[in-house]
Amino acid sequence: MANIAPQPSGPAEWQKYASSDAVASIPLQADDTNIAIHRGVFLDASEALEDGMHNLYIYADVLAFMNKDITISPAKNGIVQIISRVLTADQPVTLRVPPGDAATSAISIYAPVLDQPISVCTGDSEPQVLNLGPGTDNVGVVIVFDDGEVLLDYQKKYPDDNHAELQASLETELRIALAQFWKNSSIAISICSYVATITENQKSYQMLNTQAVALGQQLAGRVIAGKDMTYAPVLVLDQYKETMEQALTAATSFQDLYNHYQDRSQSLEVQIEAWRKMLDEAIANQTMQGNLCQSAYDKYHSATQTASSCGQQFTLDNGHLKLAQIDFESGVEKWKIEQKYQAIWQIFKAIITFAVNIAVMCIGDPAGVGQAGEAVNGAVEAVEEAEEIADQVAAEVTSGTLERLKEVVEALDTLYPSVSDMVDAIKDLGIDPTVDIPSIADITGTTQGDADSAAIVTMAAWDTWILESDKQMKFALDNEIEGAAEYQLALRKHAINGKQLAQAQAEAIKAGYEYVQAQMEVVRCNKQVTDLQSLLDEFEGQEDIYREAEAKLYDRLMALRTGVVIELQNMIWAYRYWALEDSKIVPDSTKPIEEYESDLYQISKDMETIDEQYPSDFQDFSYPDVSEDLPLNFGQMLVQGLKSETHTGSFTLSPEEALAGSFYGGNHYRLSGLDPTLRGALPNPSATKSADGMVIVQLQITTSGIYQDVQRGEILRFASLPQTRRCSYELKADGTRGETRDDPIFETKNHAEPTPFTQWKIKLLNPEDVDLSRLVGVDLHWKGHVRYDPQRRPGGGHEQS
Repeated sequence: MANIAPQPSGPAEWQKYASSDAVASIPLQADDTNIAIHRGVFLDASEALEDGMHNLYIYADVLAFMNKDITISPAKNGIVQIISRVLTADQPVTLRVPPGDAATSAISIYAPVLDQPISVCTGDSEPQVLNLGPGTDNVGVVIVFDDGEVLLDYQKKYPDDNHAELQASLETELRIALAQFWKNSSIAISICSYVATITENQKSYQMLNTQAVALGQQLAGRVIAGKDMTYAPVLVLDQYKETMEQALTAATSFQDLYNHYQDRSQSLEVQIEAWRKMLDEAIANQTMQGNLCQSAYDKYHSATQTASSCGQQFTLDNGHLKLAQIDFESGVEKWKIEQKYQAIWQIFKAIITFAVNIAVMCIGDPAGVGQAGEAVNGAVEAVEEAEEIADQVAAEVTSGTLERLKEVVEALDTLYPSVSDMVDAIKDLGIDPTVDIPSIADITGTTQGDADSAAIVTMAAWDTWILESDKQMKFALDNEIEGAAEYQLALRKHAINGKQLAQAQAEAIKAGYEYVQAQMEVVRCNKQVTDLQSLLDEFEGQEDIYREAEAKLYDRLMALRTGVVIELQNMIWAYRYWALEDSKIVPDSTKPIEEYESDLYQISKDMETIDEQYPSDFQDFSYPDVSEDLPLNFGQMLVQGLKSETHTGSFTLSPEEALAGSFYGGNHYRLSGLDPTLRGALPNPSATKSADGMVIVQLQITTSGIYQDVQRGEILRFASLPQTRRCSYELKADGTRGETRDDPIFETKNHAEPTPFTQWKIKLLNPEDVDLSRLVGVDLHWKGHVRYDPQRRPGGGHEQS
């Protein structure tokens, strides 16, 4: 499950959350009107549920029941409506409605999170426990009373409610979610899910729905990817430092003006002047918002390319697995079955079914996903049955592992396909404000995860599947089951590249909704600038205008702060990629501005400290490898791929010893490049244009964009832009390599270098010029630098061939 802090529990913890600086500083978060509407972040139910009201509406983030018995006594034929994200109490609560006029009312309660059971009764009737909260499909309940009886009508959708106070409440919720985005994923995801569910398919709340989904699905993607997976910025740290300093200057200036505006002891003239200057700066900062938006779109575009490339490779892997499956399935059927191995036989059959069909779900083929899902469920049930067989031995794969992996894939299958539609719509929104934006209620891909983000299954489920399935196949090898060796190799590659695809999809979800959020911020910025100018023209000290402007100016300040935090996050990620350890700095868009200055200094100092741990610079390496020495049978597949119609071969390296190839024994491997040579290839006689029969071989070398590294035995994972390099060289008539034309190995200064631990593809761009009929292998010349430190990675080194 996801390793994130849980939400608060109980009135005391929720009140502490509501009174924290990050939440308390948000303007327009509470209001009480004369028409019995109460709105706030944290409301005490005993105070909000006033007696004798005909129409009573309560909108809250948290509604607290301080006593175990709460009386609700509206007027005759009255209406009480409660819409709150959280209902909290320290003990089970009973809502009591007195008989008589109060029992002629209708009471509705909508809340996705309850931390104690809540019952309702009237008179002497038996209290009925409300079936609300996590684990139910109900978002609310309408409670009516009939002749002393309590009738419960559960609701699957929120009511249509166009009260301005509800909109104000939801806007406050999103401000809280943005403030909690970096520091408390549990609360932020819960808020986003709550707002998205309320606003789904309600035209008047379209922008709120999109904002909630953009924030929430970024967080969901982050949680699914796991705590060991982060983005790896493509530039070196100093590039981000310069941008952060510029963003920090803008945010500091705006913060000072905002503080002047909020100082009610200042004269009206001072407030207006501060407002006017902030408006001018907001207009000037529109360019920065546009730049952030474009940067986010570029990041999303590369993430989708990575996911597409990984999907193509996984499709090929699934085909190879199906071929290997034929002999292994036959071998399993022939295997002499003793009673003590009955469970293992059943598990092998389940593995065969599960692996191929989980791939269909990952790839997302609409024609096959339904049947594949049924097959996967069947495989899970088969392993559950096997676990019940008495005296079983050697069972490694568990039903829990299959179930968790299924949940990850189902969540991604729900979230990933919708990203492109949302991105396309939001991109058009910048041109046409009437464009129809998809309305979404799902944040995490699972109902349970929406209610409790700690329930989200992470990418670690793939690691468990890789480990357990490989151990299970070792049993098949030890028992000499026909086809086991080939199937084990195919299953290993299948699982490794399946995880690469899942990671790529999670990164595309995060990147896509990061762009959606950035584009929405551009749209909101433009609108708020116009609104602020109109309000300023009317302002003569009116309290309502002051408060409305305060909220919009707060949004502009938070946008600038978010820009600072995005650049700080880039620096934190760059530090992790360089140092192979997490920074102690925690991104937070709500802390005092001066603390960002300290963060900037601290991360630069930490970089120096890391370098001081080593007595020297990196050590250069030059490894002349051959494809035959690649892990598993990747070398054979590389040659087959180059000979295929796509003329593209691939292989994957990973830090584990069995999958690392030449890159074992050191740490912090960074590549200057890979230079491949097609061994056995000859010029196509029809393509030669010179007397010596020479042609130019043109190769394209790409990485998947999902990288790994290792430090002290812990594998760290990174997502970044796919690397693409061109290699071309002269191929002589006798098949030997001549001069290099385009050298794929070169030093980089402003860009971060890739690790070797990724999925590599080599594509022949001009197959019409090259005869591959005698291709027997690929020579792989790696160059780069590495550190050798036994404390960080014990083991051997490269063995020259």
